Amino acid sequence: MLVEIKKGNTVCPKVLFFSGIIRAFRASGIAHLYEIAQVYPTILLSEELDSETEKILHDKELFPKLEKIIPYREFTNSKAALLIKNRRYCKLAKNFIKQYEPDVIIGGDVGLFQLYLARFAKKVKPTIFIFFQGGISLGEMKQERRWHYFMSTYLKTPSFLPFWIRFSFICLKKRLANFLYYWILPLMAGQKPFIGKSSFILFRGDVGLRFCDYKVVYSKREYELSIRNGVPFEKILISAHPLIRKKTRKFFEKVYFQHQRVNFKNHTKTLTIMFPSDQIGFKKENFSLISKEELEKSRIKTITLIANILTGWKIFIKPHPMIKDNTEQLQRIIQTLEPISNLIKVVDPSEPADKYIEMGDIIVGLDASTTLFTASLQSPEKIILSLNLEHQALRDRYKDFGRIEYIDKEEDLIKMLELIRDNKYSKKYNPKLEKGDLGADEIIQYAISNSK
Repeated sequence: MLVEIKKGNTVCPKVLFFSGIIRAFRASGIAHLYEIAQVYPTILLSEELDSETEKILHDKELFPKLEKIIPYREFTNSKAALLIKNRRYCKLAKNFIKQYEPDVIIGGDVGLFQLYLARFAKKVKPTIFIFFQGGISLGEMKQERRWHYFMSTYLKTPSFLPFWIRFSFICLKKRLANFLYYWILPLMAGQKPFIGKSSFILFRGDVGLRFCDYKVVYSKREYELSIRNGVPFEKILISAHPLIRKKTRKFFEKVYFQHQRVNFKNHTKTLTIMFPSDQIGFKKENFSLISKEELEKSRIKTITLIANILTGWKIFIKPHPMIKDNTEQLQRIIQTLEPISNLIKVVDPSEPADKYIEMGDIIVGLDASTTLFTASLQSPEKIILSLNLEHQALRDRYKDFGRIEYIDKEEDLIKMLELIRDNKYSKKYNPKLEKGDLGADEIIQYAISNSK
């Protein structure tokens, strides 16, 4: 059953909005905040954001009811020990609820601070928790769990041991970490354990299985995945992505895209490659290991192929933001890829992806990057390629996506690049493929009216 949200009389609760992961906030979250801050008094708990976004948030014409921005560092710039952070989060959550008493909280149910906040908020008064989807899911949680467990096994255990011993060790380690996180830490802060059906450590369950009242997703696919992951259907709402809806699309154009087109106007044909952070992978058919050396060799070959066919094209390689903290990996990418052509430039991983989506005539993902989903909405007229030449597991989510070309054979990639080079490729797209005009403010209104 899909929930239909209808407009009605506006109420005016106080809203607390978590910025969450920086790249997801810039890609969609800031648009939800923009809609909410037109109607409801709002407090933003903010991670460390880029300077451009910081400036936008302080524009009162854009965010008239954004009352306060409180720096909050759960995912960024937080080097304190876990035990210290745990006590700090508990104390901060208790004081914050006492001071502000929010009626609606926009966030997830993963971080310790949000777990404490939910507990204290529910004690004070009925509080509605809403989670807005950030990007697009890889697949069912059990498949993601297998991928992450295998990744940890190969990267964090001695290679000379038998695989089953290494894998068993990782399983035990994760269970102990889960017990520490959800049981020991709250007890050490004088609180009851966080008992629930979901765990981001064990990759079990989903948002909406602890305290979230509603999970907002962008498509029927995401709705069905959430159902299979255990979320009750009555908790799931479907709303179009902000890049599709007219009001929020204009917001993105005004604050980001227009400036980027002016600042980076370039007549040279340009291709942007979204470079993943993963250094190993697994075969789709049997989950056998794709080694670091094999994966690197494949990526170098692919980028060389692109540069050789699209001669004269400027190629930007945009590494995943996680690579910014791995100096050795970043230097390796620069040293192996930039010498391929003098037209190849590896850019700063911390720069926003939307900037290079605007700059590129073609957007290429060397895996099933979430950024490709954003690109397909931000610039649906552009050629967007999702490559899986190594036939990796969990890297075919764009296989039947429509707005993105999925390529898993080298010969198909060569044919595609030759068509592009010869100006013979014509993309069939419909910028109105997904419709919807439901704002975040209306979703809050719906949630409140159904809580009475």
